[in-house]
Amino acid sequence: MFPAQSPKFELLCAAMLGAGQLFMNTAFDAEAFILESVIHSVHERDPERIDQYAGYYGQSVIYGSFMISCLFTPSLLNVWTPKTLLVISSFCFAAFPFGFQFGMHHLSDISLNEKINRIERFITMGDWVWKFDSRIDDTGNNDMVQWGCSKRDIDECDGGGAQIGYKRIHRLLSLVLIVVSILAVIIVCFLPSKDVENCIESSVKNGSFKKDLKLTFTTSISLKMLQIVPLCMLCGFNASFLMSIIPTSMHFNKNNAKMLYIPAIYSLGAGTGEVLMGFIIAESSRRIKGFGLKPTMVIGTVTLSIYCVLIHASTPFEAPMKPTSEEPMLFYQSYPLIYLIALICGISDCCFNGVRSVICALVMPSRRAQSFSVSRMYQAAACVIIFFFSPIIPLYVYTCGLPVLAVFSTFVFFKIVDSTNRMERKLTSQTWLEQDQKSTVEK
Repeated sequence: MFPAQSPKFELLCAAMLGAGQLFMNTAFDAEAFILESVIHSVHERDPERIDQYAGYYGQSVIYGSFMISCLFTPSLLNVWTPKTLLVISSFCFAAFPFGFQFGMHHLSDISLNEKINRIERFITMGDWVWKFDSRIDDTGNNDMVQWGCSKRDIDECDGGGAQIGYKRIHRLLSLVLIVVSILAVIIVCFLPSKDVENCIESSVKNGSFKKDLKLTFTTSISLKMLQIVPLCMLCGFNASFLMSIIPTSMHFNKNNAKMLYIPAIYSLGAGTGEVLMGFIIAESSRRIKGFGLKPTMVIGTVTLSIYCVLIHASTPFEAPMKPTSEEPMLFYQSYPLIYLIALICGISDCCFNGVRSVICALVMPSRRAQSFSVSRMYQAAACVIIFFFSPIIPLYVYTCGLPVLAVFSTFVFFKIVDSTNRMERKLTSQTWLEQDQKSTVEK
């Protein structure tokens, strides 16, 4: 093991934490990409079994629970160590795909065993295939090919074979997500837990749960935190849009019927954008003072506006709400375009989350844990709102409203940064003045 103060030890901790977070969020993010499409399909097979928008509503409930939990998270740091919290959270994330598998297996068994004359279509995620309803149209034509039934699985597109294929593929996907989540638990359990010099959270606890809970409540309504609410809401709206609503719109767009690998291409692009922008911010911040604030915020706003224009021009306006054959405004979507949109989405998301984390530490340095949790609480509240109303919101509301909110949040963010810089300069001047006075007295 490397010495606790060595750069190699820091690199080891960062690498393990990054890998743990990656595996921990894989199942959750994969679910967000496909949930509404899957639920909508189950509803089509059996309308009385589940609401057609239960995917959106379910995610609204998830983020509502997350919003409430953010109030208690800082207080738990005085009960458990950061590593203990990570281990507990990794177990919770690992339980997520188990629940998802049980729920979808229950629904698929009910719907697939019904004797109905339907043909299923496939939407793939990598080498795994998800099937949805594709019925014979009014003219009597079989639209299985139009909906993109995979050639390699054409034998399973009849009644009995479809049930076997669906169950096998669903179990395979669930198994992979479960294994990845278990890997996250293992990595987090082996994280080093040594205290290092100037660490943010020490293993020695000096506060109390009740006191810190009260501090979190006061932080949530403090003027400094309320100033960054537009940025937090932007983070929530943007994350919901790119993680669920855009992929769902691509699935519901019947012009994309033959593109089987939309979730795989989209998730690859979004992940690449996140990682690429993370490296750019890290390297540029070493060379350019303050790059992680105003410049990063501008990049996020510009990239958000770009991907909103691309989506607005290539996606039917009804696509977020229901499957549609409506023509796009300017051009059709393709794999390269989908990858490009996802790449830009990942860049914007990385920018907004990065500046939010930095500004939380700057505006309330003595309450870092509380300010970060409260910012996540406001972000989760935005997710609750957008998912709850997604069934009735057409595409142009997102593609026009998000850039406007981003521009407004940028102006507000600039004012907060300028105010924080003035405060830092004032505190620095006072510190130097006090040191000079003390030195004069001693002489």
